[in-house]
Amino acid sequence: MSNKAKIKDITPLIVLLFMILVLNTLNRDFMSISTMLNLMQQVSVVGTVALGAMVVIISGGIDFTAGFGIAMIGMAGGTIFRLGVMDGNIFFVVFACLAFGAILGAVNGVLVARLNIVPFIATLAVMSIAQGMSMRIGRGNMVMIRNSPILWFGQGRLPLNIPVSFAILMLFCLITYLILNKTKIGVYIYAIGGNEDTVRYIGINVIKYKILLYTLAGTYTGAAALLTISRLGLAAPNIYGSTLLDAIAAAVIGGTSLSGGRGKVLGTFVGAVIIVLISTALVYLNVRPEMQDVFKGGVILLALCFDVFLNKILKE
Repeated sequence: MSNKAKIKDITPLIVLLFMILVLNTLNRDFMSISTMLNLMQQVSVVGTVALGAMVVIISGGIDFTAGFGIAMIGMAGGTIFRLGVMDGNIFFVVFACLAFGAILGAVNGVLVARLNIVPFIATLAVMSIAQGMSMRIGRGNMVMIRNSPILWFGQGRLPLNIPVSFAILMLFCLITYLILNKTKIGVYIYAIGGNEDTVRYIGINVIKYKILLYTLAGTYTGAAALLTISRLGLAAPNIYGSTLLDAIAAAVIGGTSLSGGRGKVLGTFVGAVIIVLISTALVYLNVRPEMQDVFKGGVILLALCFDVFLNKILKE
């Protein structure tokens, strides 16, 4: 690895440490244990979706379904719980959320890989379908989840008061790392993003691996939906918030190249922490809600410009 590439890999971590130093200087209570635990819980959903976004972006694609996908899968999971399907069995609800996510991702994969539809258009269309389905499933109403073991995933605590949701994110980070670095699937994902035509020319089934990676991203969306409804104690058509934008921004800030072929799990995790840290900091600094989106958008734009700038340097 060249020195320039190494610099790009450690840049997100340097930015994170700088932000922590500045924020702790501005507000001594910012780095309290309660704040850190809250950050760990908040980063769980964004980080989980960001891992899926990273895998897709590494392959040279993009996936816009995560936001409304979380809403749709959350509504489906909440409705299954409310109707008492399988007696409201917690494992069945978990399986349903992951399965719905995998199906959603597989549909994206088929549209992109098999039908050769541009990822931007394909996932945008599926996103629209997910938006409509999230409203249809609950007829626009919220589904309350009360006094259920499902809440443990989003509200439970492990020893040292570590949020269960954060531990789940760490598990997904490990799984994604192993897939990308210890299996041939990971090798092919990077290769497809680097030069898809060459990969296809040497006989690798690009269609199969593209469908697999979109399915993986969809599964992470399903997991994020489960974490969201279990943390909030409800499912609603609008629970996704800015998750999609935050997740893509986290991947890019973490060093994942929008042109494909490059991205790391650690960088994406750090990027997710940075995004959540920015949101939390804006609240602590009493920035007006409408200006928070402006500020976050500016940070994301700077990250994209920085990505373009570093790509040019690395090519020289």
